[in-house]
Amino acid sequence: MGDSLSVGRLPENNKKLPTDNQKPLAEESERITKTREKLEKRLKQQDENVTEENLNEKVIQIHEQIARWAGLRVFVKKESLTLFDNNNTPAKSSTRVANYAEKILNAKTFTKSLKGVENTLKNRIIERQ
Repeated sequence: MGDSLSVGRLPENNKKLPTDNQKPLAEESERITKTREKLEKRLKQQDENVTEENLNEKVIQIHEQIARWAGLRVFVKKESLTLFDNNNTPAKSSTRVANYAEKILNAKTFTKSLKGVENTLKNRIIERQ
């Protein structure tokens, strides 16, 4: 079986957890221990490979890749791109929304606008027309 110290727990603390309804903790199997150690080794190797020199090399590679494809780049002919075009090309409303809008427009009650009065729900007056 796996060593309880290998997971950072002391044997005397490995009795019960109050959050697990006082169930004892299971020890790690040998397979889990080996797998965890393999992963720790891989992470350590990856961390060792992340250096200032390697990062600078990767930046240069990225710049070279961008420059290599610059000739095939398509330039946008518009002056600017925007996500919202001020509803110049709105989507068609669904029939459900159109029905709701028609009901609201044909309703007999509207809110009366109060100029000079604060725009809060408390100050609104609903009148029958």
